[in-house]
Amino acid sequence: MRKSVMAGLLILVALYLIIFFLEVPSLVRRQSWRELLAFVIMSLAALGLSVPWSLGHKIFFPSEALIKFFEPWARLILGPPE
Repeated sequence: MRKSVMAGLLILVALYLIIFFLEVPSLVRRQSWRELLAFVIMSLAALGLSVPWSLGHKIFFPSEALIKFFEPWARLILGPPE
């Protein structure tokens, strides 16, 4: 891999680790297990999407599918855009 790609990946992982170490201790201290679980799941999902994206791969964004699905409905209900 190129050095710039590896540097970007290293910065990305470092940022996620910093956020993780800033948030998790307070959640554990308060015994907010549901919030901790939600935080971990969403963080891992975001990391899982951002790593391939930072490596230059095209990934599926759910917003694109939602736009393709709802745009015809919006035009039907609201009319053409002005």
